[in-house]
Amino acid sequence: MARNPLRGQVAVVGVGSTRYVRDARKTHLGLGLEAAVAAIKDAGIDKSEIDGICGSGRDTFSVGDATYLAVQGGLGIEATTWVLNSWLGTCFVYAAQAVATGLCDTVLIVQAHRRGADTSQSAVADPFRQRAAALTGAGIWRNSDLAQRWYHSGEAYAGWTARYMHDYGASKDVFGRIAVNNRSHAVRNPNAVMRTPITLDDYHESREIWAPMQLLDMDVPVDIGEALVLTTAERARDLPGKAVYVDAMSMGGTGVGEYYENGIGWTELSPWRAMAGMWNRTDLGVDDLDLFFPYDGFTVGAVQFTEAAGFCGPGEAADLFESSWDKQRSILRLRGRTLVTTNGGNLSQGRSGGFNYYAEAVRQLRGDCGDRQAEGARTALIGAGSFYHDPVAVLLTAEPQ
Repeated sequence: MARNPLRGQVAVVGVGSTRYVRDARKTHLGLGLEAAVAAIKDAGIDKSEIDGICGSGRDTFSVGDATYLAVQGGLGIEATTWVLNSWLGTCFVYAAQAVATGLCDTVLIVQAHRRGADTSQSAVADPFRQRAAALTGAGIWRNSDLAQRWYHSGEAYAGWTARYMHDYGASKDVFGRIAVNNRSHAVRNPNAVMRTPITLDDYHESREIWAPMQLLDMDVPVDIGEALVLTTAERARDLPGKAVYVDAMSMGGTGVGEYYENGIGWTELSPWRAMAGMWNRTDLGVDDLDLFFPYDGFTVGAVQFTEAAGFCGPGEAADLFESSWDKQRSILRLRGRTLVTTNGGNLSQGRSGGFNYYAEAVRQLRGDCGDRQAEGARTALIGAGSFYHDPVAVLLTAEPQ
């Protein structure tokens, strides 16, 4: 096992989420602050105890964004010793690293996403319609299909979907089972935007966006804010709530550039590097996992993270998903045990860059999920990020190992 000095030394002690909605009529900062206040209250600490902030945003001074500078000012936190802006799943890794190395003692992570990319007042009033007008008008795309260009381009993932089907002889069922599983869990999540059950037939009948990828292969744009509070395990013992602990984590990179200009193989993409780095730093294994959250910005990403995590070999996810399918509930139980994306993920709870996995994992490991609680959940693996950039693997446990 590789050196892992942070094992059991960093704890998540607070979690806060806004409602997941299609039009919150708030700025990034407003959403972020709402989640931050909830997370601080949940941790049972005073804001003055926070000495590290990881915010979201394009740069330090982006107006309206939930940057560390804006969050610090909005909350009235007078002094910090560590700050950073980050996104997707990497923000958690950076924050845990800061606590483990002593750069700060208690860190607040704030992530906010809105359907509209503009932060002007008109965007706040109706961000989706403004974005739609920009993308379907005389702009650079001149494209009437908003699903193709609403926020970011998915052609690269459609290409990998087609290549996976070609190379491994898979049908679309392997992707459809991810979509159905996530929707089935979202039905039981009151903070999910897509709660109408779907079947594999519904998946196959959804319209094609980029061949062969379909509408139900794509995440759902929403307005949300998420926040976590991390501190040392020693400090966590003195706080009133139940803590969740970081067992191992890793980022992953391949040095192949961005998106599809480098046609490397399926097993050479970044999620495989992140998962290998994480497993090399823990005594636990894939058969110890109660919960798994593979990144589902597109369903093909969840397939790759599943294989990279070691639940099966390359190209074997179709057989794994079929043998792991709970027909009664229309959900996956990988190897008969591990539940997948119990909140509905980006596909059905709503797009958060994968940060909603952390919030759900913490709540499940604390036993706070009510009617949808996974019985006896003690371990959770999160795989978040792109094929090409910002991939992370984070293993959380209910007790320090």
